[in-house]
Amino acid sequence: MGVVGGTTPWDWASEFTRAGEVRIAPRRRVTALRFVMFGSVLAYQVATLVSVLAGRQGWLWFPVFALLSLPISALLTWTSGRACLAGQPVLVVDGTGVSLGRKHLAWQDIEAIEGPDRPSRQASDPRRPTDATRDWFASVTVVPTGSRRKQQIAVGNEYAKDINALASWLDAVHAAQLAGGREA
Repeated sequence: MGVVGGTTPWDWASEFTRAGEVRIAPRRRVTALRFVMFGSVLAYQVATLVSVLAGRQGWLWFPVFALLSLPISALLTWTSGRACLAGQPVLVVDGTGVSLGRKHLAWQDIEAIEGPDRPSRQASDPRRPTDATRDWFASVTVVPTGSRRKQQIAVGNEYAKDINALASWLDAVHAAQLAGGREA
């Protein structure tokens, strides 16, 4: 099964009915931009720490901040580089459920699919920005039944240009799978 190149619900639906699964890889342009941004921050932090260790600069607040935030920057650079260069993790939607990397949820274990324009489970959800940055951080959350927050799958906007269309399509597939059909 190949990775779907289309980014519309019609492409996903036709691939799902034809092959029984849809594989959506991260978009290279978005992940490359994130890789460059996080890599630049990481390089600046390393340069600051080298400057401090060489004795050219004192241990003021920014070198301490750079030292403390270095592991987070390295992790973000690694994950965005992996998504850009290797095209992983791939979002897989098939007859058994939804998978993203090693996380998998079966259709009967999914309670809801939350999109950026849909009401969340809690009225004041801090993961949902309401200002102008909302489109930058938009995501679809596949919520498992019960309170297993660690197992929820968050699909970011690096997988589809129209994240609301992805949420609607996943919701339609979820309803069809629970009804017993294979159509999307």
